[in-house]
Amino acid sequence: MLSLWKNRHALKALALHDLRKTYVSATRGIFWTLLTPLTTILVFSAVFAFGLRISLGGAPYIFGFAAAYVPWVLISSSINGATGSILEHRYLVKRVLFPIEIIPADSFVVNSVPHAVLMLLVFTACLVGGYAQFPNLLLVLYFYACAAVLTVSIGLLVSSLTVMARDVQQMLPAILQLWFWLTPIAWTSDHFPPAVQTVLAINPASYIVSGYRHALMPGVFPAPTPFESAAFWIICLGTLALGSICFRRFRVYFWDCL
Repeated sequence: MLSLWKNRHALKALALHDLRKTYVSATRGIFWTLLTPLTTILVFSAVFAFGLRISLGGAPYIFGFAAAYVPWVLISSSINGATGSILEHRYLVKRVLFPIEIIPADSFVVNSVPHAVLMLLVFTACLVGGYAQFPNLLLVLYFYACAAVLTVSIGLLVSSLTVMARDVQQMLPAILQLWFWLTPIAWTSDHFPPAVQTVLAINPASYIVSGYRHALMPGVFPAPTPFESAAFWIICLGTLALGSICFRRFRVYFWDCL
């Protein structure tokens, strides 16, 4: 993380370059980026709310699902983009003076743009529905920072592994799909026994989506517990250490593998 701050200007330049490349036509680019998560929110809400008649926290399903799904989109999209980031930016790897450790973090910065738009839409909906409160909304900044640390940590690990074994990139969609269903996005953990809730709290994504839910709907969803906070940072910092070690160990082989 210190390297990211030290090379923040290079990261900014790389992110701006990729943003221009991603959104060549700004209107259409952002529209298609937002269409997929918005469609998912509507489909899940229709199935669970009208089909199965399930609510989240006693509130209409669409509010609780959207509040948790938007940060999940940021996490999953950033990890997915970071996985093949070294391969995609191989031309930078062969520039000796370029700090290649910032490349996996570029995906998080790029995906933060549609995340901000989605957050504005969800916050507006929660505000109109009478669930959002402005002081609690500031907690979004903290949980956004948590998402940044988590995705950069995992990005360092999977991006370096992908260079060494390309199958990692092919396996990732299935892993993210399984992770989605193990995370309380389409459901909540309050119906499970305490022992199961403790196990589920180990999932770092659970801490982030639960935090977003509380920030957007504080009267409906409780804040993460101190145990969940401690578990998140222990696992997250451990993943960061592992990702940094793997990246440093494998980067000497990048030139040959690329």
